[in-house]
Amino acid sequence: MRKLAIFCAAFAAAAAIYIWLLSPLLALVIGAVLLLSGGVLFFFSGKGVKVCRIAALGAALGLLWTWAYEYQNIRPLRSYVGELTALSCTVISEPEPTDYGCRVTAKLDGGRILLYLDVAPEEISLGDRLELKAEVLDVSRGTSEEGNLYYQSRDISLMGSQVGRVKIQRPEKLPLSLWPAYAATLLQQKIRDVFPEDAEGFALALLTGERSGLSYGQKNDLSISGISHVVAVSGMHVSLLMSLVLFLFRGRKRIAAGFCLAVMLFFAAMLGFTPSVTRAVLMNSLLLLAPLLKRENDSFTSLSFALWVILLQNPWAIANVSLQLSFGAMVGIFLFAPYFQQGFLRLLRAEAAKKKQRRLLLRLIYTAASALSTTLGATVATAPFVAYHFGTISLISPVSNLLLLWLVSLVFTLSFLACMAAFLYQPLGAAAGWLLAWPIRLILRAAGLFADVPYSAVYTNSPYVIIWLVFAYVLFGVFLLLRRQCHKSVFLGCLGVGLMLCLGLSTVDRSAFRFTAMDVGQGQCTVFQSRDVTLVVDCGGDMEEEGGELLARKLLMEGDGQVDFLVLTHYDADHSCGVLHLMERVEVSCLILPDTDLESPERQAILRQASRQGTRLLFVREPMTISFDPVTIRLYPPEEDVKNASVSALMSYGEYDILITGDMDADSERRLLQRYSFPDIEVLIAGHHGSKYSTSSELLEATSPETVLICVGRNSYGHPTQEVLDRIAAIGATVYRTDLHGEITITR
Repeated sequence: MRKLAIFCAAFAAAAAIYIWLLSPLLALVIGAVLLLSGGVLFFFSGKGVKVCRIAALGAALGLLWTWAYEYQNIRPLRSYVGELTALSCTVISEPEPTDYGCRVTAKLDGGRILLYLDVAPEEISLGDRLELKAEVLDVSRGTSEEGNLYYQSRDISLMGSQVGRVKIQRPEKLPLSLWPAYAATLLQQKIRDVFPEDAEGFALALLTGERSGLSYGQKNDLSISGISHVVAVSGMHVSLLMSLVLFLFRGRKRIAAGFCLAVMLFFAAMLGFTPSVTRAVLMNSLLLLAPLLKRENDSFTSLSFALWVILLQNPWAIANVSLQLSFGAMVGIFLFAPYFQQGFLRLLRAEAAKKKQRRLLLRLIYTAASALSTTLGATVATAPFVAYHFGTISLISPVSNLLLLWLVSLVFTLSFLACMAAFLYQPLGAAAGWLLAWPIRLILRAAGLFADVPYSAVYTNSPYVIIWLVFAYVLFGVFLLLRRQCHKSVFLGCLGVGLMLCLGLSTVDRSAFRFTAMDVGQGQCTVFQSRDVTLVVDCGGDMEEEGGELLARKLLMEGDGQVDFLVLTHYDADHSCGVLHLMERVEVSCLILPDTDLESPERQAILRQASRQGTRLLFVREPMTISFDPVTIRLYPPEEDVKNASVSALMSYGEYDILITGDMDADSERRLLQRYSFPDIEVLIAGHHGSKYSTSSELLEATSPETVLICVGRNSYGHPTQEVLDRIAAIGATVYRTDLHGEITITR
């Protein structure tokens, strides 16, 4: 059986090398060489030679299969790429609402295209035939904007945007291949009917993996507390479903196994055969079939075989984050969980032996040790992936998983039964949903409380965290090699001391004056920090709440759990959309706002949040000064009834000055200079992200900045414009841009 594991692992490694490192021609050459080498090795004997032969053949076939897949399945689709392409395709997913209509995944000549349409979601259904013209992009190897393989890892090779009208033709009958997707739609609708509004988002995610019903804050809490995997349908969910079926058919092994296989396959088809679910279905299927086929089930062989089957369908799936986390977690569980469990049991049984009711206590200890060992094993293997993709390392996850996973498992099983009951008798399902909403609220509340624990997670925006992570894995490797000579307490002590040192170093750099322009995409978020005061000017970006989370992580990793002053220049989303989330994550003592746009939804939402949290409010109706030695912040009120009216802020540290003008246009800048006097400044934050209508020659000549920072991201406005760059160059100032340089920090 291990021969199959070696072959499949080599196949997967070769596919990954092809996708990330090789050109098609070079892959063909290397594949041919490996195939020839494997053939030559057939004439030699020996255990090592046999392993090399299997690995060479597996790697050769991995390279050749990936090349053939691209040539046969992806390259023909590239003929559709263009500014105005005629398409005829079939909708294979439920429409998702967008700001301008909806988006759907459609089948096109055997491949898939993600289409953005200018029609309402309710006008599109599964199986509809679409005739349209579109601007089509190739996303099979990552576009210049995306720069990754996200879409092709989901078997989507093209992305299109509708141009003109779309013709929709509804089929008389839904194709058989779309029945599972239709069943998923029915299940999602039944979940919405059964569960209360505040619980349906979690129930949807738990049962179907559809996370759009969860708020950003809820998803963030689940991630920080280390239990976000419960809402990414994976092995746990498939195992629970299998256990439920086996329980219902207990005593009839063959019938139970057959029915279980059918249910798991249909469940995977409902969810679109996502990598994590497909992996779980294949491994559980082999587990069920092994005794019937009189073969011993081998965990690593089953895991490798599952990976091979997934890559046969789409080699680019190896770039899927869900696949990496799912398979990494299983490797960690197989390799490390037994070792952790043995250690826990040896430690805890000694204590249990001293107590009465030993049998019950030992049973509880065994259950807790198994759960904790599984969590630790999975965490050890997946932490690098999570840190790389999400920038988070949850330190509290062993505790949160130990306390909540049993409840999540129970809620999943009962929620599934509640939905099945609702199909038979709606009131019964609704009653069960109302009851199950309470444990769901408890889970979400507990996740929020775990996320609020100081240093419940650490973040890779601090270089010290990355150093500690590398140190932890080197230390773990050394401990495994020397475990007979090295006691566990030494390992844990070194790990803890390293973490404390990492956190300490993250908080050491508190200069008297430190100004940072955050990289939040097409938006603006700046923060000033001294040894005692933190002041934020704007908290927006094109990532909505993520801009607030990005700033919160920066502050928390620096030991800064409080913002003393939060100033908004104006209420446009690209300057304010992260404020609500920031106020959830850290304490904001004083909120300083322009007294404009009285009826804007953004202003109203911010005022409600401030009222709930008891935040002090100040409105900039006239010039005001905030002083804390040796820094002075001067705020200038916005003009009334003027487009892009903004509060201006002048930060002064001795004779070092930084000016922020928000989205002011040139006329407003001119009037600002007429009303108030400004010194020559060292740093200017370019107005309106580098728009040609801001950062005028008058402002540049009056303030003579040495440096101009442009807070900008990918955009369709042409920011920063060449006119602005030319005006800045004319005065000899140095330009730094967040889209090119990332986060920009100035210290004094």
